[in-house]
Amino acid sequence: MTAPAHSAGAEGAPPRTGRRLVGGSAGRRARDLGPRLLVPLCAGAVLNPVNSTMIATALSPIGREFGVGAGATAWLVSVMYLASAIGQPVAGRLADQFGPRRVFLAGGVLVAVAGVVGALGPTFGWLVAARAVVGLGTGALYPAAVAMVREQADRLGVPAPARVLGLLNTASLVTLTVGPPLGGVLVDTVGWRAVFAINAPLGLLVTALGLLYLPRSRPRVRAAAVWRLLDVPGVALFSGAVTLLLLVLTALPRPPWPLLLGFAGCLLLLVLTELRSRHPFLDVRMLARNLPLPVAYLRVMLTFLVVYGVLFGVTPWLQEGRGLSATAAGMLLLGMSAVGTIASLAGVRGSRPLWPLLVPALGVLAGSLALTVLDSATPIAVLAVVVAVFGLPNGMGQVANQVVVYRAAPVEQVGAAIGLSRTAQYTGAMIATSVTGLAYAPGVGDPGLHTLGWVFSAVGFVLVVVTVVDRSLRRPVIGR
Repeated sequence: MTAPAHSAGAEGAPPRTGRRLVGGSAGRRARDLGPRLLVPLCAGAVLNPVNSTMIATALSPIGREFGVGAGATAWLVSVMYLASAIGQPVAGRLADQFGPRRVFLAGGVLVAVAGVVGALGPTFGWLVAARAVVGLGTGALYPAAVAMVREQADRLGVPAPARVLGLLNTASLVTLTVGPPLGGVLVDTVGWRAVFAINAPLGLLVTALGLLYLPRSRPRVRAAAVWRLLDVPGVALFSGAVTLLLLVLTALPRPPWPLLLGFAGCLLLLVLTELRSRHPFLDVRMLARNLPLPVAYLRVMLTFLVVYGVLFGVTPWLQEGRGLSATAAGMLLLGMSAVGTIASLAGVRGSRPLWPLLVPALGVLAGSLALTVLDSATPIAVLAVVVAVFGLPNGMGQVANQVVVYRAAPVEQVGAAIGLSRTAQYTGAMIATSVTGLAYAPGVGDPGLHTLGWVFSAVGFVLVVVTVVDRSLRRPVIGR
């Protein structure tokens, strides 16, 4: 996550003096950080969260068609988490060093390819491969988008506007809950293959918008330096650690000792390797010196453990325990998206981020406790209110966390830092998938939902404590 000392700015960029543009330059600033830039970036940012949840309503029909059980179809969820968790910090590092526009366009192409592979895939294995490719493609788009905002702000000599970051985060995060209703409509009207096929036109659209509207970038380093600066050993060990973590989680409650030892050994080797690297992929020293970053990553992981747990735990309960259709279950989750959209506006306001993080943490705790008393006779209106509460962490909380990460990270490492925050997000998602599987092992019903509620309540309590004891949140956050 470190950059060489000879970093250069974007093509045609002035020196990074931090000067604000005045006079006639205000129009240029509005144009360069305006709709022409934000429309393609936001369009790309939404594809990862939508794809991560859209598959939920297609798992059952896919399992029936290919004759595989719930354990096998869960890999359609997990493999995208794995690809995203590994790919996003790598994509962020590449965007920092070789230009965000190139990484953004490559991500759009991969999404389109994944759509074709999934739509035409003759076997279940092809579908798993398509989900891995869509994880890599969509995973490249968000860190590249944030790096592009930073590059344009540096080109103009101004701090990146909080509203721009807030809009980008909002577009990415609140659309998380659009996936289930969109997937439900596609499955009920066209069939489960439409959940894959829709990525082909979406990927092409994002690529076209990027080609038309995103400014060209000059890489900070030459292509010949890619292997040295990418830190291949660090990336390999990081990928191994994330993969082994996923295997440990899928083997719960009794993971084999070799997996546990392999994960611990890989993690130790990763830290030792990165401490000795001149250009580490995972800058351990910087993280140790800059504690607000790893603490923010912990909050992100805890937050999305619950958010994804609700999406993948409440959705099947609504269908099987409450008897709703896939479309109706998905539509009920739109309240979560609506609350998240409104609450996200508060995530970028104020100079002290304590309250924009504490209120969502309390919302996680309250909503999780409510899950422990729901049953199949609970009125729909009550269910809608409980689900909507989880829009607070998905909107306000995560936007505030991303702003903290953006401002705490070194300027030349912002893409990689944002990528690591997405790794934390999908680590929480992987844990949530395993917890949901354990809770519903005897069958999807009220007891399993109550188990999830108690687990999420414990996570919410820890999230509140982590937020309250973080003294850095009480200090004013100064934008660069």
